[in-house]
Amino acid sequence: MTPPRLSLDFARSRAPAGTLATAVAAAGAVAALLVAGAWLDARQEQARWESRLEDTRRLAGRALPRLAPEAAASPQMQAELQAANAVLDQMSLGWGGLLDDVEAAVGADVALLALQPDARGRSVTLEGEARQMAALLELLTRLEATGSLEQVHLVQHETRVADPRRPVAFKIQARWTPGA
Repeated sequence: MTPPRLSLDFARSRAPAGTLATAVAAAGAVAALLVAGAWLDARQEQARWESRLEDTRRLAGRALPRLAPEAAASPQMQAELQAANAVLDQMSLGWGGLLDDVEAAVGADVALLALQPDARGRSVTLEGEARQMAALLELLTRLEATGSLEQVHLVQHETRVADPRRPVAFKIQARWTPGA
């Protein structure tokens, strides 16, 4: 038995790559370029939003100027300046902290329907509904535990018997210390 004869041809050229392989390679390159472009757009958008966030934080933290009355200002002008200064005082209070504290205190079983802050009296009134009395009492405990609310009191509550779920409507008042 003799082994079969081998025929080796080193001079023969290889077959050119198929058009399918070329098309797949081109499509891959185009997809890579599109992904790179989308990534660059996303990075630019992120940088733009971070810049806007930084501007907002800087503006929120600055002190608002006071309007000084002129020496010979009329009584009407002085009244307008006092009103403008009252508005500036209200704008410079820590509203964000109050809203964050209240939002953190409200649980899934409580629906907050109204929040009425009084900047001059440094108080806040909350109105809403709780699924049951236990959720309302838990809300009171959480509000008292916040750093910005003190003397949290349940002013009014009633069980809505006309509603089949029987929610507890409530009104809460608290003393508010901005910036705490």
